[in-house]
Amino acid sequence: MSIKWSNPPWIREQVQRKWDSGRILRSLLMPDDLFPLSIPLKRPRSSEVNENFAEISRWIKSLKNQSKQETGFGYELVEKQMVHRQSGRNLLPTHALIPNIQDALRLLRKEREGEKFLELARLIQPKWPALQEWIVKFPHKVLAAEADWSGILAALSWFVSHPRCGSYLRQLDIPGIDTKFIEQRKGLLTELLNIILPDEAIDHSASSFELRYGLLVKPVQVRLRLLDQQQYLQGISDLTVPVEQLAEFNSLVSKVFITENEINGLCFPDVKEALVIFGLGYGVEVLKSVTWLKEKEIYYWGDIDTHGFAILDLVRSFLPQAQSLLMDERILMSHQHLWVREEKPSFTQLNRLTADEHRMLSSLQNNTWGQGVRLEQERVAFQEVKGAVDSLHQNN
Repeated sequence: MSIKWSNPPWIREQVQRKWDSGRILRSLLMPDDLFPLSIPLKRPRSSEVNENFAEISRWIKSLKNQSKQETGFGYELVEKQMVHRQSGRNLLPTHALIPNIQDALRLLRKEREGEKFLELARLIQPKWPALQEWIVKFPHKVLAAEADWSGILAALSWFVSHPRCGSYLRQLDIPGIDTKFIEQRKGLLTELLNIILPDEAIDHSASSFELRYGLLVKPVQVRLRLLDQQQYLQGISDLTVPVEQLAEFNSLVSKVFITENEINGLCFPDVKEALVIFGLGYGVEVLKSVTWLKEKEIYYWGDIDTHGFAILDLVRSFLPQAQSLLMDERILMSHQHLWVREEKPSFTQLNRLTADEHRMLSSLQNNTWGQGVRLEQERVAFQEVKGAVDSLHQNN
């Protein structure tokens, strides 16, 4: 049989689309005009009836064999009489008609899902009437969380009763659920809490679940080394501290070096009245809150590649006095044998680079020296690092 004409699997596929869109579940909860659902069939043209009569007869038989008339559920066939001068009068199916929602569910073998959706809707709506519109709009999300709703409802009740509690997620004492339950369902809970919580209980500008709903977050840690032995803290030079505490720690240093690579940070040369911050990458933006950095000489040392210059540009967005270190053409060319390839270069527009830095960036982006040229900072000779640091000392 030609697949150019609608067959029973094709009819089920059309009904499946209504299911996938959520339309059938919505009709189950709020009856509308979806049913009876009439589906126009791809069928033989009048000119084909005589020449393909046997094939058409088989096509009609296959449709009827799986219709409601034979199976007791599913689709009915709507037929139209066609008159042909050679074959005479013939009834051809023109539409498949799904009489009601129960026929559709049984055709798709979704009766259990339909019953479960209604059960869940009746569980949620009385407790949270404000979620009615969400349930209607996202019925498949309701079903997807089928086994979780008792816990979800307990979590919603807790957040409503304890707005912006100022505790860690681990500290929440919600009967029947644990911390991991919430952590694994933050997306869904965010949708629901945004609906049921009063606006003053939500920080809409927050980037995390915890900050949005007034929970404490794990402190962002910043690692640094004091480079002046006279400023060690009881002999300690290597520190990892929450950024909030770093903001209160106004060291007596006059210079701050920022680098990404851990080994570079650990072996950075001693420098009077200086420290080095390392390991942040694009996360360097957390240093915005460390306001005393604005009063220091800042030197950023990154990879010589497009992302290295992008991070330098980012640093200057809040520390405009920042200078680049060991990120010039001389360093790049003297280490040509150590180049690697930058697989995913950045083409973001940067507005805070010097003229020389812009030329370097453009040359990298345009592959002037080769495809995706990249010099990682840890490959730069240590004598170059010492020389650059000594030069800074001499200039001061």
